[in-house]
Amino acid sequence: MELHEEQAEHVGPEFDLARQACVAAIRETPALHYLAHYSSGVFDFGVDALGDPGPAPDALPGGTRREELKRLGRHLTFQVATLDRTLQEVRTGRLIRTVLHTGEGALFCDSVVPTEHVVGLVLDHAGAGPLFGHPAVDEADRAVAGLATRLRGQLSLGSLNPGGWETSADVVALPVDDEAQPHVTVGDGPLASRLESVRATDLHLVAHVVDGEVWAMVDCLGDPSLAPFFKQVTVDARRRFYHGFAQELGALATKLNRAVNPVAGGLMERLVLDVEMGAIYYYRLRPGEYLVGVTIDQARVRAADDRMSALAAELTPTGP
Repeated sequence: MELHEEQAEHVGPEFDLARQACVAAIRETPALHYLAHYSSGVFDFGVDALGDPGPAPDALPGGTRREELKRLGRHLTFQVATLDRTLQEVRTGRLIRTVLHTGEGALFCDSVVPTEHVVGLVLDHAGAGPLFGHPAVDEADRAVAGLATRLRGQLSLGSLNPGGWETSADVVALPVDDEAQPHVTVGDGPLASRLESVRATDLHLVAHVVDGEVWAMVDCLGDPSLAPFFKQVTVDARRRFYHGFAQELGALATKLNRAVNPVAGGLMERLVLDVEMGAIYYYRLRPGEYLVGVTIDQARVRAADDRMSALAAELTPTGP
């Protein structure tokens, strides 16, 4: 596989190990088409298997897909920094992984340290939708998460387990209270009859939003097994935050979709905001309607995502 590499003028030998790790990740992961490294939002270097030719000598600057990807990476790192500040309110740690999954591909922005990010791209035009599983996207997602962990290792830092991939196969069950009933903040619409959707073992909160209004929101945040996660913030404070954030997530997904569309076309079907303690999920159902899910346990990020995918598939309208 022939790779294309590009680096900024400021890049010196101090980036060699990181660049070699990115090259290795691309070579080892057929689904991954592009990787770029950013420091404080500035493009450092990129490596790709896009197969695009180099620009013509008389081409205008900024007109290639690679230039579009560089601009998008800058935009993503800025958005990640803004979202990171917003999510600090619920004391779940930094935003370490962002997934933007459209109908034609996916972009990933994973944090190494707060000012260092890797951005990856997978393009899959086979048409497999995110609501029903997407092996190519998962493969690329796992590769970018592994790369971020390797780059942290170069700094003598431990893994943040982005995506929960490291623990997806061997999570130890929590001592769940089987008699505990889900808490219902709002209870209208089809989600109201699916209170079993939330459980302390993985998916801790689900909201159903239609035209900017939360029709239903259920959670098990008060389960005794989750008590250690609430030493810095109360259950009610988290419920209030997630209720408000769920209403805003549709507008954020639309804004990100506009930025991503020139590179990975199609509608934003899934958005993952993975923090140090869990993740927030957005799944589109139809125009103006989506699901929001939350887990607050990093070891269960993958399992909660799978549960959200199944629930979204169940609630997605069929027919004309």
